[in-house]
Amino acid sequence: MVNPGEIHVWRIDLDAVREELWPPPEPAEAERAARFSAANMARRYLRSHGALRAILHRETGREPRLAVADGGKPWLPDTPRWRFNLSHSRATALVAVALDVEVGVDVEWTRAHRNWEAIAGRFFPPSEAAAFLASPEGLWEREFFRRWTRLEAMWKALGVGLHGAGRELEGPWTVEELNLGEGVAAAAAAPAVGMQVTMHTFGDEP
Repeated sequence: MVNPGEIHVWRIDLDAVREELWPPPEPAEAERAARFSAANMARRYLRSHGALRAILHRETGREPRLAVADGGKPWLPDTPRWRFNLSHSRATALVAVALDVEVGVDVEWTRAHRNWEAIAGRFFPPSEAAAFLASPEGLWEREFFRRWTRLEAMWKALGVGLHGAGRELEGPWTVEELNLGEGVAAAAAAPAVGMQVTMHTFGDEP
């Protein structure tokens, strides 16, 4: 169970975890999954949200009841001290959980693009865009996603999503990059200093 000052980040392999570990979908989840055109996308969506509910049950000790705040960010009205966030890319999902502080997490499989400069100029805060453009051009793909996941985790912690793009993010922060292997960038963030990040793997626990 997560303690104050901690961020627990759970890694989920959406294509490999044993079938019996996935909780049955909630009606709203099944309805949304039915709109996906690709079966593997629907399956991964259902599994990521099922894992989220299983992890929240484990962390809080209660069956989670999720609600959506006015700004669109999900929360737990029955256990409001627990804050959480979900991100997924391809078959990799991450769930971050913290106590008494908002938390954000982001994961991205890196991919090639021809216009990193324009994207960074549009979405990155000016200081981040300048630092990105000052890095060696041969490293732009890796550097872009490293910086993007850090920023996205912070935006998600604040509950602003891409509406926060382009603005400098001030104040106290813990932002930690997560090592998930070659070709994947990920980060967790919370608007507080000194948070300790611990990684877990969904399906490994007894």
